[in-house]
Amino acid sequence: MSLRDRIFAADDIGRESLEVPQWGVTLEIRTMTAHRRSQMLKAAALDEGGVDLDVLYPMLVVSCVFDPETGEAVFTNDDMAGLQEKSAAAIELVATKAMEMSGMTAKAVDAEGKSS
Repeated sequence: MSLRDRIFAADDIGRESLEVPQWGVTLEIRTMTAHRRSQMLKAAALDEGGVDLDVLYPMLVVSCVFDPETGEAVFTNDDMAGLQEKSAAAIELVATKAMEMSGMTAKAVDAEGKSS
């Protein structure tokens, strides 16, 4: 098997359990694909630079949260407005873990928003 084939065959989507005490649940957080991450950062980019957290955080939750029992996505894009009304601490916890797992630092997010 060639190096290219090994790379494409690799299961490189990370999975971690995350307890969210505010919700009384344990979630499975998964890393995003490179394509989904780029789409999300583009959607959250502000014209004047930076990132719109009202867009970024709910998108992180929608993109990265899965049911640990079924493997199914917990939320859809239709849930973004509802997620904005949930506990800031819970959303921050989930979004921070999702960013960490997807290789997104605050510095990288800010740079992406400014370059878009």
